[in-house]
Amino acid sequence: MIRGRFDRGRPYVQCRVVIPRLRVDRRVMLLLDTGASASCLHPSDSIRAGISFAQLRNRTVSYGIGGSSPYFREAASLLFDDDRQTRIYHLNLLIAEPNESNGTLPSLLGRDVINRWLLEYDPMNDSLECTAHSADFTIDPV
Repeated sequence: MIRGRFDRGRPYVQCRVVIPRLRVDRRVMLLLDTGASASCLHPSDSIRAGISFAQLRNRTVSYGIGGSSPYFREAASLLFDDDRQTRIYHLNLLIAEPNESNGTLPSLLGRDVINRWLLEYDPMNDSLECTAHSADFTIDPV
């Protein structure tokens, strides 16, 4: 079971974000967002991870409630520790291009991963438990 937490009523889970091409390997708290089709890294986390925006390629535009925003698509892996294994998801992570409106936005865990989980969501009792139905790869503890 992957355990999350609530911060000011918002559900978060921690994972390791690995982006091989950019030599990134960093723990990040991701906000669960069932409205987001893809997981994304926003500037507050990408800057702390040391991502050089000059190295990014595969520019794309993402559309949401607030309009459209420029992102870059990077091959990445998200690793989540549960009670028994590490669950690994390989995906195209969206990395937001920094601008005046996204500097404080949390990074998001989207439906590209969430759709593979069963969520037990209980903010009244500060309990967020995620059971992975599937992953691209699993690692047993050593």
